[in-house]
Amino acid sequence: MAVMFFYCSIAATWMLFFLCILKRPLTFRHIIIAIAGIGYSLLYETILGEYNDLYYYIDPEKSLLYIILSAVTIYPVIEIIYAIFLPDKALPALFYTALWIILMLAFEYASLYTGTLVLTGWKVIPWSIITYVVTYGWLNLLLRSLKKRGL
Repeated sequence: MAVMFFYCSIAATWMLFFLCILKRPLTFRHIIIAIAGIGYSLLYETILGEYNDLYYYIDPEKSLLYIILSAVTIYPVIEIIYAIFLPDKALPALFYTALWIILMLAFEYASLYTGTLVLTGWKVIPWSIITYVVTYGWLNLLLRSLKKRGL
């Protein structure tokens, strides 16, 4: 079930992505966000999951492969979808971001339930919540900085 959930997550994320770009086209700014998201995810997941053994994906022996696959195929796509619809005004952006954090927590719990993600030292509360706040915080800053520069 874990492997199927993992690959279905990739497929679902990409299908949602294609539907979203039909509504709002990609810009160079979104490509930058995807590249930054890949680097961020690879660094974060490798340090916490692989080197600190706080969690692993599906099988401890193959976890690095799943970390790389998720960092390249899931997380940057989710970050682009987030960026495409991020409101310009602060208060709506705050509520929008809070909704995304809730959705990511639900996705994490589904991953735990299916055995796709196995925690060996990580705690969803508070660490995942803090991680999502930091992740979406830097995404907001990066996106607003890119918009200021006209990208």
